[in-house]
Amino acid sequence: NSSAENLDIKGTITLAITITSFLFILSYSETDSLFSSSLIIALLTVGTISLFLFIIIERRSQSPLVNLQLLTNKTIISANILLVITFLTMFTLFQTIPVLVRSPQPLGFEGDATAAASIQLPFMVVFLLFAPSSGFIISKLGNIRPTILGSAISMIGLFSMFLFHSTEFLVSANLAIIAAGLSLAQVGGFNIVLETTPRQFSGISLGMTVLFNLVGGSIGPAIAGIYMQTHQAIVKGVAGSFPSPDSYNLIFLSLALASLVPLALAVFIRQRLAAKPLPSQLEGQSGRKDTRER
Repeated sequence: NSSAENLDIKGTITLAITITSFLFILSYSETDSLFSSSLIIALLTVGTISLFLFIIIERRSQSPLVNLQLLTNKTIISANILLVITFLTMFTLFQTIPVLVRSPQPLGFEGDATAAASIQLPFMVVFLLFAPSSGFIISKLGNIRPTILGSAISMIGLFSMFLFHSTEFLVSANLAIIAAGLSLAQVGGFNIVLETTPRQFSGISLGMTVLFNLVGGSIGPAIAGIYMQTHQAIVKGVAGSFPSPDSYNLIFLSLALASLVPLALAVFIRQRLAAKPLPSQLEGQSGRKDTRER
């Protein structure tokens, strides 16, 4: 019973309703029918009410799903936004690239499932290699510099993807660059959150970060789906319609512009921590002081 009481059931339900309403609004925003407009207004009303209820519940809950006090810390909220955008980018690419590969020419590469997997393979390989090594890099360079470097690399890769995605090789090469940047930024962002959070709140802080990342991972593909559904084209001799080149340009441009935010946030975090060190850094300084006194 005590464990059940510690579960924030009300907060979970209201948050689920809020997120679901927002995703449905994104999905129906591409249509102009009277029914869709009425449904969007109803969903917006439900989502807004649910959001306010969620905030009220979280303030009163003894074990909140989202600790609102932690979000008042500018470093924690900045690192969380950085991570949300990196996960949004990753899951959006996971959805977009297979559609691009399997669409018929000249709208896509007209490849099969194996070709789609092969083109995305460099992304997964680089991510697999960089994710474990990122921990080693961060242990040597700290959290801030790898996070800034990773944000810059992923930004370069995304702008390159926007400009150059006409061949399978270019898409694979850009995905590899993006994967290297995202892995560094994600590992650095998670470490910044954990080191900034007081130890007694480390568990709930990590849970909040994972929750926000999942939200970002669900919003990104929904936005990409709107672009692909709104901009359609027909290939002569092929039944049905497919996403046009404009849809991919809009998706990659949106991701490239969004990548500017993590870079700016990483620089902001560096400036903020330079003025106010992390708790772990303060503990290290205290330990060295005690050693000198002995």
